[in-house]
Parts: sequence; C-alpha cells; structure tokens
Amino acid sequence: MLSDDEKKKYALLEIEKALKRNGTSLARFDTMPKLPKTSSHDSNVLVLDERSYDRSALLQTLQNDLPKMTCEQRKIYEEILSTVNKGDGGMFFVSGFGGTGKTFLWKLLSAAIRSRGDIVLNVASSGIASLLLPGGRTAHSRFSIPLNPDESSRCTLTHGSDQANLLKASSLIIWDEAPMMSKYCFEALDRSLTDIVGKHDTQPFGGKVVVFGGDFRQVLPVINGAGRAEIAMASLNSSYLWNHCRVLKLTKNMRLLSAGLSVAEAKDLQEFSEWILKVGDGKLSEPNDGEAEIEIPDEFLIKDCNDPIEAICERIYGTATSLHEKKEPKFFQERAILCPTNEDVNRVNEYMLDKLQGKFLHNHLLISPQTYFSL
Repeated sequence: MLSDDEKKKYALLEIEKALKRNGTSLARFDTMPKLPKTSSHDSNVLVLDERSYDRSALLQTLQNDLPKMTCEQRKIYEEILSTVNKGDGGMFFVSGFGGTGKTFLWKLLSAAIRSRGDIVLNVASSGIASLLLPGGRTAHSRFSIPLNPDESSRCTLTHGSDQANLLKASSLIIWDEAPMMSKYCFEALDRSLTDIVGKHDTQPFGGKVVVFGGDFRQVLPVINGAGRAEIAMASLNSSYLWNHCRVLKLTKNMRLLSAGLSVAEAKDLQEFSEWILKVGDGKLSEPNDGEAEIEIPDEFLIKDCNDPIEAICERIYGTATSLHEKKEPKFFQERAILCPTNEDVNRVNEYMLDKLQGKFLHNHLLISPQTYFSL
C-alpha cells in the first residue's frame, strides 16, 4: 500500500511527464508542488516516447508497403535513407502536388528508421497536416519556434533540456507543408540546431538530415498587407538555406492508380488534376502578366439551383434520406466541401447538422496564448 506522500510523488512524476511532452515543466509554475530532489526520475521522457514504437509492426509495414512504391518514390526513399545512414547531414525538399504520395513516403521513411531504434521527428506547418504523420506535431510545438520570427530569431530551446537533447538524438527531421511557413521559421531552427549539436558549422541544421515537403503552388506564407514580392521573399526558397537544398520531385498521381476506379473515373480524375496543375502553374489564359480570369469548365459547376448550399451538400453527400443510410466512416472520409470564407463554412456546417440525426452536443473550448497542447 502506497503512503500519501508516495502517491503524491508518483502523481507529480506523471504530471511532469505530460508537461515535458508539451515543452514545459512543473518548475515554470510557482504555485505547483515541486518534484522531490531525491527523485531518481531523470530519464528523458521525450526520447523514451520516440523510441517506444513497436519495431516488429514497423518492419511489417515496410514489408507490406515498400513493393507499392513507384520508381520515383523508391529513388527518393533510398537517397534520403542513404544520407541518414552516412551521418553527414543534408537538406532536401520533396516537391509534389496533392496525391503524389508524399505522406506515404514519410510513413515509410519513419518506419525504416524507427524500426532500428533511431529517432524521426515528424512535424508539419499546421495542426491538420500533422495529424496525417506518424507521431506528428506542429513545427512550432516541437521546436519552440517564436510566433513572430524575424531574421535573427532562434527557437526557445535550452541547452541540456529534454527538448534540446531530443533534437540532438534525432536521425531525421521531416517537415511537411513547409512552403506555407516564413523562411524565418526555418532559419531559427537552423541557428538553434547548429548551436545545440555543436558541430558542422558549414552544414545547415547542425549536420542533421532535414527533409521538407510540399507544393509551392499551394498556400504560401500569409503576411498581413503584403504584396506578391514580399510574400515571395518570405518563402523558403528565398532563404539562404535554399542553396544547400536538394530538390526531389514526385510527379505521378497515386490516386489514378487506385484499384477502385473505373476507366471513366480515372480519366475524369486525370483531366481534373491536369486542369488544377495548369491553374497552379499559371498556364491558363496565357499570355498574361500574372493576373488572369480563369473560366471554370461547365463539368465542374453546379448550375440551375435555388439554394447553392443545399445543392453542393446534396451533390457531395446525397439527400438527407440517403445520408441517414450511410454508416461507413470511409464514405465521409472521402468527401469534403472547401469554402473560401468562414461565413460559408458556418452555413455548410449548419445545413449538414440540421440534416444529421442524433443528439447535438455543443462543447466550448477556451485556449489562451499560455495554453500548451500536443499539436
């Protein structure tokens, strides 16, 4: 039977573990009890977490999925893995539009390195993107990047801290959706890693292997009131780090290889994908000076509707009657409605919630700038 003091000690240890996983500790809170100085709990919980993956399951993942890789995916996989094995550091950018298999590549790289007990840090520029990565976190959370970095910023990492030692112990860092972040975020990490690792002054990121991924056709850094030139200058490929970066390209649309697609569906998807790429590359309505009106083809439009919200919801999810019959999660996972404004998001949500059966639960969450959370 544990005494009250022992129960308190173990409770504090668990609280300390949870806080350390989120970049803080009991020592930061004056009103909280402190861990006993005699405590022998000195292990780095962050490192232990990253080395606790089921290696046999990861090896099984590799066995099942490596044969599914395309030739270009396999080539990139082997080049990055070879660089990690050499231990000399390197910086890569894997460029590919949506559906080319970047997330699939991250999954297999992570499995290969974690299956041998080494550490991979998977981060993304947004919380939603980080959820797709095995063990993913946001870059700001993992690296303690300042919210408003500038050309001289550093990550708020302390020498000898659990977070700093985790970075030092890592073999590979994968950063997905990198183009949407300011170059100052990457430069802050570069300075901090060089300082923490304490070697490879001529190599970026302290000689660590860092792989970025994304598509510059998509969302670039959002800068309030900035023009096109300012946004371009804030992007990753305008950083001094870009000179060290090797760009690797994925071009094959993996969604076209889906076994569930008919010939007609695959043809429609390919035509739509090619049209989207032309929009992103600025190849429609040429010649132009960077601004042009783009005519959306009729097959992409819903016409002759009295209520646009009702029309698009029924086109994507079916009528209210058919919606109630859908029980498979995959049906909903394969569908989404994207909106340009929050007002449109609210209108779509309200319409869909009215059509769904069941009791509606409304929970309020308050997050302050001081709140720490795992994303």
